[in-house]
Amino acid sequence: MMHKPKLLMVSDTYHPQVDGTVKFIDEFMVRSKDTFDISMLVPAFSVPKKESRITYLEVSKIIHPLPTYPSIKFSWKNMRKIARSISTSQIIFIQGPAIASLLSILIGRFYKKKVIFYIHVLPWELFEKSSPSTLSGIGGLLIQKICISLYNRCHRVIVPYQGLEQQLEYKGLKTKTVVARLGVDIDLFSPAKEKKEWKKKLGIDEHKTVLGYVGRISQEKNTLTLLEAFKRLPHRDKCILLIVGDGAREQRIPFEQTQNCIITGFVDNVQDYLKAMDIFVMPSLTETTSLATLEAMASGLPVVATRVGFMKNYITKGYNGIFFPRNSAALLATKLEKLIKNKEIRVTLGLNARKTIAYSFSWERSINRIKRILVHELD
Repeated sequence: MMHKPKLLMVSDTYHPQVDGTVKFIDEFMVRSKDTFDISMLVPAFSVPKKESRITYLEVSKIIHPLPTYPSIKFSWKNMRKIARSISTSQIIFIQGPAIASLLSILIGRFYKKKVIFYIHVLPWELFEKSSPSTLSGIGGLLIQKICISLYNRCHRVIVPYQGLEQQLEYKGLKTKTVVARLGVDIDLFSPAKEKKEWKKKLGIDEHKTVLGYVGRISQEKNTLTLLEAFKRLPHRDKCILLIVGDGAREQRIPFEQTQNCIITGFVDNVQDYLKAMDIFVMPSLTETTSLATLEAMASGLPVVATRVGFMKNYITKGYNGIFFPRNSAALLATKLEKLIKNKEIRVTLGLNARKTIAYSFSWERSINRIKRILVHELD
């Protein structure tokens, strides 16, 4: 019997945090276990479970340049764990975006391993949009230079959409890139047949219009603009702002103090909350793909989003969604009010959104392409 190639997945984010990278890891693990002998190297955000195939890295309490991704400790213990995991693997498949991933590039090359990086997040944009400092531009440029330099040490860089290749090449990336989209489980994320019933199941007034968001409550996600737009709605008492996610205490306070606003924290059943929503909003200042938006569209929701990352390609204005200018709470409120008043437009946009995802985005197709890319590197 042929031995499966030993593949190490490295990430700076993992459960109990829930984001697009974690969802990709979960899908890849399930759909690739027959192709690869997979082990993992991830941060210990909670008390680590004893799992033979997962190596947990201790997390530092020191503030990290990327606020939503706490740093691992710079310790000999962590370095030994990274080196041991890499030395016993054939392919190092890195998810980013912070210290553990970047160190793994250097250590992977030291051990002469095949290092493949999937870019889920642009760290320099994340830093610039999440930092209020006047020096954020300089800091962002420094992070960009470091990241591009390390990406150039990889054997291959995988990007989630066309267009990002040219953007990275312009910034100095010389490593060959290939495109592999993310996907959506269109059976799990599907339109609700009885939206009122889902609202009732979640304890939400079935007669109220639910405006929803899924993701971190953070500066780079621009969630305060969404909150301000919600406060501007003329009939806010007839609406609910449903935030499916969590964030730092200081970021949550304004939402907790707003009437008709619900914060769920991180949940494992995002699909149930999407079924209770009437409109989905993605106000982010920086995205690559925005898996949360794809899942909302697969759920048949009209989306109102900023024109960033891949969203500007797969959302077509007036067909399957609506755009609004970044940081413009007034214009966002106007567009939301239009959708709230016109159910027919909401239904049309939602139907077309579902068609877009069902036709163009598939986990099966995405993971199969990535598996072919990884196997090819072993030849």
